[in-house]
Amino acid sequence: MPDRFDFLEIGDERPPAPTPPSTDEGAEPAQSWKPLKLRAVEVIGDPGTGAGQFSLPTGIAVDQWGSLYVADSNNHRIQRITTGGDVYCIGRPGTAVGEMWNPHAVAVSPNGEFFFVAESGTNRIQCFRFTGQSKGVVTGFKSPMGLAFDPEGRLWIADTGNGRLLRMNVQNGQYVGGFDGKAGFQRPIAIAIDRFRQIYVTCSATQSVIRFDPQGRKLSSLTDRRKLSFPTSCAVDALGRIYVVESEANRLHVFDNEGNSLVCFDRLSTRMGDLKAPTSVALGPNGEIYISDTQNHRIVRLGWE
Repeated sequence: MPDRFDFLEIGDERPPAPTPPSTDEGAEPAQSWKPLKLRAVEVIGDPGTGAGQFSLPTGIAVDQWGSLYVADSNNHRIQRITTGGDVYCIGRPGTAVGEMWNPHAVAVSPNGEFFFVAESGTNRIQCFRFTGQSKGVVTGFKSPMGLAFDPEGRLWIADTGNGRLLRMNVQNGQYVGGFDGKAGFQRPIAIAIDRFRQIYVTCSATQSVIRFDPQGRKLSSLTDRRKLSFPTSCAVDALGRIYVVESEANRLHVFDNEGNSLVCFDRLSTRMGDLKAPTSVALGPNGEIYISDTQNHRIVRLGWE
């Protein structure tokens, strides 16, 4: 089994990324700073093993074109769903290269050519081309559960069982930074990185979301102002709003960048019911909000009202 990612294409010329909402002083924001309500726009998938069906979906990611990547954990695969509705199932149960066992998190490279999978069942990170070919693995982790790319294209890994964050150059598999629990966390399970390179770590041991600078200096914690109910994932948008999945509370909770609560979402509709043990949240290129509604075996897309 290789111990480095075996590819050269990362760093090639990349397609232009979508332009984020303007945050210049005096500019009109793309959407209100304090929206009053979130609503369910789309439900994706249902329980099962077929294409477009899920069994305990956990981590999710969205590429720059809006394609959705889902860690279909109990089916031991990644599903890629395009904006046109095409579904591609990648991986099969197993521990060999190209196979997966309990994939927990997924992250897409900035150029959209590759995606990376944190497999808690095999203690490794595996890289795939978006078309499904495995490009190699890196081992030596203990129950890795979180992945995120920073603005420089480096991959951050929540090495959960070892209580540390690692920053990797994915071109050669070399570590180029990171920090451990001395920074102020114990069991990191998810990572988000904003446009200012600030790192948001979801810690299951302290039930908090903690913000650090790139050198590992603690800046703030959401629990400084409010108790969270087993947060499992977070995301940050261009306006600095922080989206936190609270699994035990069965909801998505949105905060401003000062930690003030803005809005909660927990119920789709009378017919579709409530969220049930959601695990992950991801933001699309045009402001879409996706939640892995894990124990309902589906993905929910939200929008602002």
